[in-house]
Amino acid sequence: MTTATRADAMYSHFLDLDTHHGRHIFVWPVPYQGTVSFMGGTKSGPEAILKASYQIETFDPQLGVDLADMAHFATLPPVHCPASGPHELHAAMRTVLANHDPGKDFFVTLGGEHSIALPLFEFYQKAHPDLVILQIDAHSDLRTTYEHTPLSHACIMARARDLGLPAIQVGIRSLCREEYEYITAQPDHELMTVFAWDLDTPEKTARAVNTFLAGRPVYLSFDIDGLDPSLVPGTGTPEPGGIDYAWMREFFAHLWPGSPLVGMDMCEVAPIPGSVVSESVAVKAIVRILTCFLNSQSETT
Repeated sequence: MTTATRADAMYSHFLDLDTHHGRHIFVWPVPYQGTVSFMGGTKSGPEAILKASYQIETFDPQLGVDLADMAHFATLPPVHCPASGPHELHAAMRTVLANHDPGKDFFVTLGGEHSIALPLFEFYQKAHPDLVILQIDAHSDLRTTYEHTPLSHACIMARARDLGLPAIQVGIRSLCREEYEYITAQPDHELMTVFAWDLDTPEKTARAVNTFLAGRPVYLSFDIDGLDPSLVPGTGTPEPGGIDYAWMREFFAHLWPGSPLVGMDMCEVAPIPGSVVSESVAVKAIVRILTCFLNSQSETT
């Protein structure tokens, strides 16, 4: 954790680590909120997450390991988010991704709203045709269209399914009738939805998720509203009855060793003026996920 005082504009590197060993990870801010449907603010999420990361410890006392020993981070310039809509945003993202290797490069993408995930799904599917999406979310995001666009944040998992990607949804507790009917009609090997009211222990849920994954590579798409709003009030569409932080912490500890994580996003943080709670929880979640995954890799090599 840094003790230096910096102007807000200088918070430009995730975790502010001065390390150059371990897994190379790109951190990519995408400050987009073009299809938000309730409260705004997600355009400020990436910067708030970067700023909060300067005050978060990388040592995990439960696991007895330090993320700083396992990874180093390169923070890319934020994507310029055009006002013309998600089509143009996705085109700008694809231009950046074209310079990277989906078989090697690990991105932690900071949204912005959840619609930013689509080019990342496409990117990793190129190298991993058997890719599976693991979605942490309050909302199923399976609408065919929403507010006159199929690229809304409310449609992101429908677009993943259009790509033929199997998906696991954890923490879902808000969806429309059509989404529920879609879920119940899907084959068990194509879509697994774990509603918030059906969550088992973290260990048993991780075991069920790993059974579905069957060793296939996984991309994690994390909408912060999957967590309970008492933990993360700074999000655009909060839903009560969400995942507890302690549950999430243990879930990822039990998820690995298992399917390899190829990349992840953290979306829908909408900072509240005068509070740093929501963005700090987002950073803690990212650090925990990466620490659990990378530690499992070191234990198996």
